[in-house]
Amino acid sequence: MWEGPLCPIGGSMSDPHSQNLRLHRLQDVSSTFFVTKSLRPKKPVLHAELRQVIVDAFAFAVRHERVYLRAFIIMPDHWHALIGLREQWTLPRFMHSFMSHIGAKSSAHLTKHTTAWQDGYYETLIKTARQFTYVAIYIEQNPVKKGLVLTSEWVELGSEIGELGELGNWGV
Repeated sequence: MWEGPLCPIGGSMSDPHSQNLRLHRLQDVSSTFFVTKSLRPKKPVLHAELRQVIVDAFAFAVRHERVYLRAFIIMPDHWHALIGLREQWTLPRFMHSFMSHIGAKSSAHLTKHTTAWQDGYYETLIKTARQFTYVAIYIEQNPVKKGLVLTSEWVELGSEIGELGELGNWGV
């Protein structure tokens, strides 16, 4: 077990694969993240009206200078986004605000289908331009790989970045 100044605050290294590894991520700085939020249990119940709620929430976040948005996709049971946090926004703060709105709008429908948004979310800190490009392509190709569309020239399920605002300075 670790001791001293390098020991994780509130955690121990006796269980290195526990949630303790998530305690001290770089979420307190404006960074770029690949974020995924899923339904639990996964059920394909995100219909057009709920997808529009999520699109509108992303548009609001861009217009109100909370995030830069490079790409996002709303699948039938989850969504992915490649976002750059703007100053004064941390990922936990952004996700709480973002999902509070979406959760309020989608709760009745999801309850009717015995599913709900997962408690947390999955995030990956984007560190390089190569990783940034890979994730953007992954997001854009996700509905193609899942057989929902034939090519990546989709509009309804995905993002029209031009309508949501400028991409901004990414710094990767």
